[in-house]
Amino acid sequence: MTQELISTPARRRLTAVRSLRQLEPFHRANAIDDISLYWLPVSEFPIKFRQREWILKFIARLDEDLKQEKQTSENFLLLKYTRTDLNERFVNTMFDYRPMTGMLLAPNQQLPAVPTSMEIKKLTESHSSDGLLNLDHLVPEYCAWFAGEQQPQQRQDFFGAGGMLMLWIDAGQEPAGPKIELPRVLATHPAMKDTNFDAMIRKGARLQHPFLAKSREIFAAHLPDGPAKKHSMFVLPRFNSSHFLDASPDDRQRWFEIFSAYCIESEQDRGILLAFRDPDFDERMIALLEEIKKDGDEYPL
Repeated sequence: MTQELISTPARRRLTAVRSLRQLEPFHRANAIDDISLYWLPVSEFPIKFRQREWILKFIARLDEDLKQEKQTSENFLLLKYTRTDLNERFVNTMFDYRPMTGMLLAPNQQLPAVPTSMEIKKLTESHSSDGLLNLDHLVPEYCAWFAGEQQPQQRQDFFGAGGMLMLWIDAGQEPAGPKIELPRVLATHPAMKDTNFDAMIRKGARLQHPFLAKSREIFAAHLPDGPAKKHSMFVLPRFNSSHFLDASPDDRQRWFEIFSAYCIESEQDRGILLAFRDPDFDERMIALLEEIKKDGDEYPL
């Protein structure tokens, strides 16, 4: 996304006292006014260290602000990014984060067609010099959901490579987990030393959060019936700026039935996209940015 596309001189959402500059380094999309859509440019992916640290500080403050409205953040990582330098970290944190897999699709994107025998033959003959085959175009885009209570650490571990998605959803919608009193012999067994049973129960309850089923209802409605649609734990949107700008107000309203805020690393837009259900989020953005500036943190361009 270019600055010219996402930002225009007119500012209908800001008061006369407020200046467009107070939203910097973010740029607001004025082409739509039923939601709040912002773009933050980055120099490159993976994101440079100082830009990454600033963005993580901003997201942490945003997370605290949205918690006041009983919104909780959920972190997702595109699985293809685990084939990068993140692989070792992903493997080493699997026990703590226990990622679960679902699909990630652009709006109205279809699943890859099953290749014909001729296409398979051509594929096997076109492998690279190291003998590896790229099969990415034959499978849907999958992502890992870190369903737990370690969101800040998850962002610290995986944000910045280009493959992270964050949603803010209604907190407390899942059923309460059962109360289980473990026998002392089990609770004190050496093998159970680092096991947090309460956290495991809470995480199990998260699997019944209504956003999971709702995501399939909204973002997989166009897919033909089949195993991928039927058995996916969730189906989430992989938005870029054009999806928001080209969609109808009804479509955008439907998307935001699932989440109140959406944040994604968008290599296509060369930056971070941040969207809110609230169409009047400018003043809150400005307040968050002013807090960061008071700490002496400026976004490194």
